[in-house]
Amino acid sequence: MADGRGRNRAFRVVEEGISMEQRRPLGYWLKLLDQLIEENLNRVLAAMGLHRRHWQTMNLLAPGPDFDRAGQRGPATREAIAQRLRPFWSGSSVDLDQTIEDLQRRSWITGREPYSLTLEGEAAHAALARKVEQAGRQIRDGVTAERYAGTIEVLRHMVLNAEKMRRTTI
Repeated sequence: MADGRGRNRAFRVVEEGISMEQRRPLGYWLKLLDQLIEENLNRVLAAMGLHRRHWQTMNLLAPGPDFDRAGQRGPATREAIAQRLRPFWSGSSVDLDQTIEDLQRRSWITGREPYSLTLEGEAAHAALARKVEQAGRQIRDGVTAERYAGTIEVLRHMVLNAEKMRRTTI
């Protein structure tokens, strides 16, 4: 049965026990969490004079010159790196050319395509990975492994639904 505002009465009863903060929509929490993850990761990386774009590029190259992230393989050319990281780089003040040049100046990636981490780059990536994992553990503090896995599964399922909607007319 609907109330005067068109909402289901059962939903209203459940809603009455929920605080105003808990009523915020999924998008609010996703955007806020993304912003806080980005800010915290940037702080961790800034301590080493790096940006998130450095980390993403190094992390992509970590498996080797024929990287394999998300089930895709192929030589780590500039174009392939740009294509793989494009969804994550919108609004960044650092572009891929700057990132590659800086990583080369640090001797962390090879000087030409296909790019790969050097021995120094592998050591730097391993040190960064430990710091990034520590930051991730702090963000997940108090969340059980089961709840985290469940949250990831729910989000994955919602992404699949949203992608399906994108391909259809509403």
